[in-house]
Amino acid sequence: MRRWFALGQSALEEHRGQLNQLNVFPVPDSDTGANMLATVRTCRRAADDVDTDDLGEMLARAGAEAMAEASGNSGTLLAVLISGFAEPLHGTQRLTVETLSRGLQRASLRAWSALSQPVEGTMLSVLNAVRDQASALAASAAELESRAALEQSLPELVAVARDAVTRTEQQLPVLREAKVVDSGAAGLLLILDALRATVRGETPDPHVLDGLPGCSDGDRPHSPAPPAGDPDAVELMCTALLDPLGAASLRHRIDELGESVIITPIGPVGEAAEEASAPAGGAAGAGHAEQTYRWRIHVHTAQAEAALQAVRSAGELESSTVTPLTGGD
Repeated sequence: MRRWFALGQSALEEHRGQLNQLNVFPVPDSDTGANMLATVRTCRRAADDVDTDDLGEMLARAGAEAMAEASGNSGTLLAVLISGFAEPLHGTQRLTVETLSRGLQRASLRAWSALSQPVEGTMLSVLNAVRDQASALAASAAELESRAALEQSLPELVAVARDAVTRTEQQLPVLREAKVVDSGAAGLLLILDALRATVRGETPDPHVLDGLPGCSDGDRPHSPAPPAGDPDAVELMCTALLDPLGAASLRHRIDELGESVIITPIGPVGEAAEEASAPAGGAAGAGHAEQTYRWRIHVHTAQAEAALQAVRSAGELESSTVTPLTGGD
């Protein structure tokens, strides 16, 4: 897992500018590569600091720390994906085709649930395609625990991911107009190729994005018209302490104040932090109604102060950042 994060960081560093150039959805702020790179850097640092042989524990720590520092849709969603991937891996010490499949199933659930308005044509579509292929491979594997089965599965998963990235151009009108694939989807392809390289003892493919719409040498994506709406819109990122009911109410209010809303639990706080896990997708059973969790909140809004007040009314605001939705990296 540490090598996976190291290779993923290298791949994102190499392709950061390319991903930034592709970035036109949900707003063309040219920061997808930078945000996904920041998430993987935090994951790598956190994994290096964890002394454990438990894959779930290591990945959960990496995902939680990355989520607490994440920026942007893609950076935040990647952290959510890693946190979800960790959940079924607790108590395991090695990756197999079966645990990979279960991890991807949970990652998909967490990622789709975190968004108020998830859409196809993004990294979610790639995640779903890989999830389904991994499930099929696990179902057909003769030896679920064999390293060979895992090694054989990764090239197939990368190929499926690349096909799904290619399709994103036609799944969202803004991508079709710009003649590009989704930048977050392309970033996830790089992460999956880094996993392939890790498992097989190879190096990441430096040409894995070649030939994708908007990624070929000389491609200059057509910049779409600026999105309609308030020119003063900003990206607001918050970390807050809330119970699940408060988080559900807050989501409703934040949905009224902006777009691209992500509200997702980082983890429990207080005495339960040692033994409880964050409720998947922001849901919790009746037994968790009083438990407080740390949540990460992302929204594009022209009413930042109203959104901050909504967070304060729902719980305790720990931190917040406001970034203009212009320019980019």
